[in-house]
Amino acid sequence: MDMDGMDMGNPPAAAMAGMDMNMDSMKYAHMTLYWGKNSLVLFDGFPGSNTGHYILALVIVFVLSAGLEFLSHCCLIGPRWQHTVAELGRSALHMVRMGLYYLVMLALMSFNVGVLLVAILGHAVIFLGHTEGWTSAVASLSHH
Repeated sequence: MDMDGMDMGNPPAAAMAGMDMNMDSMKYAHMTLYWGKNSLVLFDGFPGSNTGHYILALVIVFVLSAGLEFLSHCCLIGPRWQHTVAELGRSALHMVRMGLYYLVMLALMSFNVGVLLVAILGHAVIFLGHTEGWTSAVASLSHH
């Protein structure tokens, strides 16, 4: 069908072949919350349907969220630092935290309930440790 000189026919075969390859990798992509090990978390094809890779993905998300919570509550930059160096250090730390927050957010966009739960658990464990004084003890060790 030709509309004002525009060919509205079938797309070229090369474009369709690329679409078929994308459909294979999208078979684990979900748009609603679901519970299951077949998913895509952060990278194309990872973890896929491999149980060991799914557990590794959960561990990675847990460590990322726990690390973020730790970085949010501990004071790695002490009062002995020069003002300019301290500000640069705080800015660098903020940049790392924001990058890690975006990685956790992208992992959560897999809509996998397991990923959501380990992200929350990672934050909760370190927050509990902060209220019990774990993070201040670790930070005091770094200042000696």
